[in-house]
This record gives sequence, structure tokens and C-alpha cells, in this order.
Amino acid sequence: MLRHKLLRILFSLTALLMVLAVAALWSLQRTFVSLDHLHNQAGVAVNQVNELSTVLSSIELELYGLQTGRIRHLDNLIDAADTMNRLTDALDSSYLLREPQVHKTFEELIHQIDSFQSRVGVLATAQDRELALHYNLAALDDAAQMRQRLLHIARYVQNHARQEQVTLTGRFRWLVVAMAIGFLIVINGSILLMMRAAGMVLRPVARLVHASRELAHENFAHRVTVGQQDEFDELARAYNHLAQKLQENEQRRIQTLQQMALTLNHELNNAIATIEMQLTLLRRRSGPDVALEKNLSQIHDNLQRMAQVISSLKQLRRVVLTDYADGVKMLDLRESIRDDGPTAAAGQ
Repeated sequence: MLRHKLLRILFSLTALLMVLAVAALWSLQRTFVSLDHLHNQAGVAVNQVNELSTVLSSIELELYGLQTGRIRHLDNLIDAADTMNRLTDALDSSYLLREPQVHKTFEELIHQIDSFQSRVGVLATAQDRELALHYNLAALDDAAQMRQRLLHIARYVQNHARQEQVTLTGRFRWLVVAMAIGFLIVINGSILLMMRAAGMVLRPVARLVHASRELAHENFAHRVTVGQQDEFDELARAYNHLAQKLQENEQRRIQTLQQMALTLNHELNNAIATIEMQLTLLRRRSGPDVALEKNLSQIHDNLQRMAQVISSLKQLRRVVLTDYADGVKMLDLRESIRDDGPTAAAGQ
């Protein structure tokens, strides 16, 4: 039935939109998780590597200051070494530093930091200037090696983070394009389905409206064909049944009037023939009387008119009524015997 078809169409569209919306939300959620991962992992790792590079630069400045004698206290140097340990411990939990391309270098950096701290400890307790200068140079050499390893780590971390960002941006771009295409397809498909559903309603309605107008014009021979098994088909069959009944009633009325016309025509012809015979005898007896001849001619004409009216009833094609007076209807004989009326035209 039509309502079931419309419900199936609406359910299909709703289900398709729900599936597309769920898929879009799921894809966006994955993208946001990746964004959070990039921000919380890769971004933090890059910041920590940059901070470690800054601390290493301050360590090198402290060592150069000790070498030139401008700095005599090692408190800042020890604090910087502790900061490096803290930062490397934080970096050790990052997934980026566990990649095979950089993990070995990071392990070497940790061992280098341990060696550096031991040299700083000896430097802090050294009393001999020559020995202090030796350990200062060794610490600077460790700092240079740490700088090289840290530079390799920084490049890898930044490149990896940049690559992840590019990949994520490309995926997000394609996701937006795919969502736009998907929604355009669904919207256009929905429009087509709704147009088809509208056609399933509007076409039979237009045919039924046209049939109702034909029925109002007493064209009882008109029939409706919908061509779809639904409520409109039932309504069309009901209309056709009604039109058939009205057509049969109209035909019965016309047949009744025609039979009545035959009876009246037979009786009236007999009466007219008798009257005509009496009029002829009256003319012969009266002689040449102009006034009487005029009256007899009028009687003759009226009798002929009555005969034509009764004879016309035998040619009745349909019943057409017209207003007579004070709301009284009368038979429009001229229109009722025309062959180009609605019923005759429909029959042709």
C-alpha cells in the first residue's frame, strides 16, 4: 500500500542519514583522538627536547665561565644537570624516543649525561687547578657530544611530529571532502526519492481531480486508470464503479424517456391525424374565410410542432436540464439530442 511505501522510503532515508552521521562522528572522534595524541605526546616531546637543548646551552655557558674564571660556583651547573635528568626521565616515557631510529641515540645521551654528572661532581671537589681544568675540558667534550646526540634527537622528533601533523591534516581534509560528498549524495538521493514519492501521490490525485471534473460535466463514460496497487487504485476503482452506475442510470432514464416518447408519439399521431382530418372538413364546409383559415393554420402549425417535439424525444442522447422559472427545471431538448455532447464525445 502507498502508506507502507512512503514509510519505507522515509525509514530508508532516516536510516541512511543515521548511518552517515554515525560514520562521520566516529571518523571525527578518531581525528580528534589523533589531534590529542599529537598535542599531548609529539608536541610535549618537541617542547621537552627544546627545553633540554636550552638547558644544555646554559651548561656550556657555565663550563666556559668556569674555564675562564668568571664563574667560581657550581650550583647552577649542578641544577642544570639535575634538570637534564628530569627532562630525560620525562622523555623516556614518550613513544617517539622508543622508535628504532632514535632509541639508541637517546640511550647514549642518557649514558653521556651520567658521565657528565660524574665529571661535574669531580670538578666540584677538585682542589688542583690543573685537575679542575682537565675535568672542565672533559665536561665540555661531553657537552659537545650530548649536543650532537640531542641535535639528532631533536631533528627526528620534529620531523616525526611534522609528518604526523601533515598526515593528520591530509586525513582530516579527505574526511571533510568525503563527508561533504556523502551528504550531497544522501541529500540528492533524498530529493529524488521524495520527488518519486510526490509523483506517487500527485499523479493519481491529478487524474482523480480530472475525473471528478468530467463527472461534474456529466461525462459518465470517463474512466480513471492509476496503474499502481495502492489506496489511489482503490479510489480509482470506486470512482469507475460510481461512474458506471451513473452511466447505467442515465441510460435507463434515456431509455424510459425514449419509450415514453414512442408511446406519446403513437397516441399523439393518432390524435393529430384525427384533428387534421377535422380541420380539412372544416375548411371545406366553411368556404373561403380568411380569419378562419388563419386560425386553422395556427392550429395546424402547433400540431406539427407538438409532433416534432414528441419525435425529438425518440432521439434523446442525454438528459440536459435548464432553468425555467422560479427554480423550476425543464428539459433542454436541443442540447439533449445533440451528438457532440460529453457522453457522445466520450463514447467516440
